[in-house]
Amino acid sequence: SLYGYSRKTSPRLEALRESAPGLTVFEDVIAPRPTTIEVLQQALTFANQEEPNRFLNEPAFMDLMRQAGYKTFWITNQQTMNRFSLLGLFPRQADEVYYLNHQFDKDANRADEVVLAPFARVLRDDAPKKLIVVHLMGAHLKYGHRYPPAFDHFKDAESVPGLTGKKLDFWNTYDNAVRYNDYVVSELIKTYAESKPNGFLLYFSDHGEEVYDTPPHEILGRDEDLPTRGMYAIPFIIWTSPAWQAAHPRDLKTVVGRKYSTTHLIHTFSDLAGLSYDRYRPELSVVNDKFKPFTRWIGDPARALRDYDKGL
Repeated sequence: SLYGYSRKTSPRLEALRESAPGLTVFEDVIAPRPTTIEVLQQALTFANQEEPNRFLNEPAFMDLMRQAGYKTFWITNQQTMNRFSLLGLFPRQADEVYYLNHQFDKDANRADEVVLAPFARVLRDDAPKKLIVVHLMGAHLKYGHRYPPAFDHFKDAESVPGLTGKKLDFWNTYDNAVRYNDYVVSELIKTYAESKPNGFLLYFSDHGEEVYDTPPHEILGRDEDLPTRGMYAIPFIIWTSPAWQAAHPRDLKTVVGRKYSTTHLIHTFSDLAGLSYDRYRPELSVVNDKFKPFTRWIGDPARALRDYDKGL
């Protein structure tokens, strides 16, 4: 509902947008791929849809931050069984890692609020500069396993496009998972704000989900061969502290309508963090005055790319 959906799936973030001047909600950001590993492989490195293999021989996001003097932390509610896969290699680059999910079944119940306590603890670390990455389970299938019973809020067919049976169950449990995610993300922002930091918090989803939203309402999940906007459109939110804003005055709300893809996220984060290096390109940072629109390619680079803005 932060983006106009009629059901109140993000009441806390909506309230923060009204009350917190430092909260900026970007309106038109997409993921380049509909899968976690492939997205992070680009968002956290210099790889992108047109140069997908750059992550193999160039520095990654964590390397840059450590070279810039940051102590790095990774808090993850993704399964620890993945720590030796490509997805698991990213947290292993951090100075401290908190593995919170020891389930082998990805559909096992493990609510994301487990990240809140270690996040608060890491904020108290005495390192002068800290980078903290929090990786949530979010609203992956099975959606009903992503939230505790107290968040079983949507149960009827209100605002649902004529779905019944299992389709209606998927719709409702997904909306409940999003409402729970709203709670977790708003708590992260609140906890961070209470630490009185000189810094910023960036939240984005790695990808979206199609949950029977696109007519004729037959697709569930993610499929690059059957792309829908629901698989790629994502929330993208930045909260800046008063101290950070005073030191780096800029009005982010003037750029919220820019069309962006997280394929180039490393440039936006570097810009916000004040990093300067040879590979940095300000025209690929959504918050920079030198930003230039680019083609937002989606799909598998090894097969075929589509221009997201020319229709799916």
